[in-house]
Amino acid sequence: MVATPIGNLGDFSFRAIETLNESDLILCEDTRKAKVFLKEFDIKTKCKSLHEFTNPKVLEKYISYLKTGKCIALISDAGTPLVSDPGYEIVKRSKEERIMVNPIPGPSSVISALVASGLKIDKFIFEGFPPRKANELESYLEKFLFEKRTLVLFESPRRIKKLVQTSFKIFGGKRRVCLAKDISKLHQKFFTGTIEALLNQIEKDMNLEKGEIVFLIEGTKDKAAIDDAKLEILVKSLKGDLPLRKISKVASKISKKTSKEIYDTFKKN
Repeated sequence: MVATPIGNLGDFSFRAIETLNESDLILCEDTRKAKVFLKEFDIKTKCKSLHEFTNPKVLEKYISYLKTGKCIALISDAGTPLVSDPGYEIVKRSKEERIMVNPIPGPSSVISALVASGLKIDKFIFEGFPPRKANELESYLEKFLFEKRTLVLFESPRRIKKLVQTSFKIFGGKRRVCLAKDISKLHQKFFTGTIEALLNQIEKDMNLEKGEIVFLIEGTKDKAAIDDAKLEILVKSLKGDLPLRKISKVASKISKKTSKEIYDTFKKN
């Protein structure tokens, strides 16, 4: 599993080049792109394709090839293999057949975006590409409304503005985000700030809608909470069984109001 550069060719490690040269076969998603890249480093190892539409029978041929003692290197179009790229099945089958799987570490747009974002990243989740359809995107983002971890997404240049606009609708304008584009390339750019500020910047700088994009949404300390109408139903339902002070303490755990605020509100009723 050989990580390849995400932009700057200087990020390709000596170990990665050596591994590709010494392998018996290189598997990649797109052989045309791979051959152009491999030519840059004078790597002449035979190259074949492995993508999401690869026939299972072809996959088994690769496994049989490995079982004879041959070495296969798997690369993606850019970055670390399997991160939003095909390859899971051959790793899974290799493990099942007790064939050694060896990672050759290197560039990753996910990690690079995180460490340079300026957002809180002690905990994060990576979700790949979000849904394309507007209604599905809204429902998808709503799931992360009270997510405490920083959310990392990939998005295409054509849809990034729509993703930011929908994020504004779901999270509000004050949530902190980072848009990282063309990491390690000539036109690399990071914008970190509120969603509102990013939307304004996109209107001013059309270049933010170009290139390879990683979009990060910082986690929140806010907790999920029931609205006032549901809170009233809950309190009234429990009033006959529990004292109001006890109800207030319990209800405060699922409400943005404190137990005192809840008690004072319903003491009058």
